[in-house]
Amino acid sequence: MHAILTPVRDAMPAAPLAARPDQSETWSNFSNPLSFEDAASRVLDAHRHDGERRDVAIADLRGWAFGSVDHTTMQLVRIPFPGRAVGEPLALREHAFAQLCQKIQAPAPYISRLPAKLQMACVNVGLTQKATPALLRLAGTEVRAILSDRYAAADDAKLLDMVGDCLDRAGYSKDARVRAVATGPHTVLRITLPGEGVAVKVGDVIEHGIDIGNSELGLRSVQITPITYRLVCTNGMRAWKSESALRLRHIGDPDRLHELVRDALPIAFAEARGDLELWRRSVDRLVDDALDEVESLRAFGLGSGEVRAVGHELAVASGLDGSAQNALAGAGSTVFDVANAVTAVARARGTAARLMLEEAGHQYLSRRAG
Repeated sequence: MHAILTPVRDAMPAAPLAARPDQSETWSNFSNPLSFEDAASRVLDAHRHDGERRDVAIADLRGWAFGSVDHTTMQLVRIPFPGRAVGEPLALREHAFAQLCQKIQAPAPYISRLPAKLQMACVNVGLTQKATPALLRLAGTEVRAILSDRYAAADDAKLLDMVGDCLDRAGYSKDARVRAVATGPHTVLRITLPGEGVAVKVGDVIEHGIDIGNSELGLRSVQITPITYRLVCTNGMRAWKSESALRLRHIGDPDRLHELVRDALPIAFAEARGDLELWRRSVDRLVDDALDEVESLRAFGLGSGEVRAVGHELAVASGLDGSAQNALAGAGSTVFDVANAVTAVARARGTAARLMLEEAGHQYLSRRAG
């Protein structure tokens, strides 16, 4: 441990210390949907593969030091006060390092590029500036998150057990199926009711349901969000603004969550069912100039790259040749096709960006077909 606190001058390389990678992010769609129990098992299996979960409560981060035993990996270790066990060094993952820098008000991208000695000096000085209680969330011997001591853990295992119970009590357990699962820094289960799917066009079935979202790393609140899901292309769309959506931060009494989830489930399913009517109407809402329509998506928060990607998807889906800009100019389309182009682009994004794009698509659909 001495190497962490007072490195030998010639032993510490000039190269920056590096954080360990975060838990790998995956999004899996299922043409044959899973039962809720099987989907929940996939989430928990991913956690077990990532490393044993445990928490370390810290009264004050000033009692810890930043450095490296192997001269390569960013690590935290307890300062060896008399009569206090130092314990093993804990490697920092990328997300945890960013959270640590946030707590000491240091720019993580800048610190990550400094030579190792300067990294250690800057972070350790920052740690001494004020008393900072914290909660370390570990996977094995790696710190996956550094959170506030006020953080109330609603971890996936407890939350999914709670949701399963609420689905059963609400009468959905036999009909509900999981169409998609996301694991990693963000957890999402996309639950639909296949028996209530609606064909908005011949052979084009859309199901309604909910997303159960969570993050154990402080990235996302506990969420229940109305969604629709188009089977032919596995495109999903999330309600961008909803009175029935549940958003609950990880602060306060975790025991209150069960009652809130129980009440939120049937309301969210009902609102998602209502969105099927938006899809029906969108089929008959004509677009005179597809290029102008795609460019208008900037008003819904899409950036230039996303607008170009949506244009490309729309051109390909419409069987048009040439670049998206040339092909779409003056071409007719429908609100249905434009909305699906947005959600098609979302499929190629990471979980957080994907969900944001799906909500932008719903905002567009609501404005143009509502």
